[in-house]
Amino acid sequence: MNKVKDIIWIIIGSAILGFLVYKIARNSFTSQFMGSNPQRTKAVIIDYRNYMPNQPIKAEFTYSYQFTINGEKYTGNSHDMTVKVGDSVEVEYNKDHPSINKPSCP
Repeated sequence: MNKVKDIIWIIIGSAILGFLVYKIARNSFTSQFMGSNPQRTKAVIIDYRNYMPNQPIKAEFTYSYQFTINGEKYTGNSHDMTVKVGDSVEVEYNKDHPSINKPSCP
């Protein structure tokens, strides 16, 4: 019975660690994955909140954006606390893999 519990805790720990590594890597290396010719398009801010960590009293958040390429919808985090639902922002995305995207710098 103890072996089963140990295996379960190892799986849970590995899943949490894997998720954290994925999130950090995606945020850190998105610029490098844009390719040599990133495309630009307009995106609309949607009502999906990305809460910032370590905000126990007043949880701060940013809204996500959504854009469509070839009939498929893609989303990303605006990383901007000033935008509101319905606003539009410009985003850059990898031409071959639009799921790799980020807000354009002003």
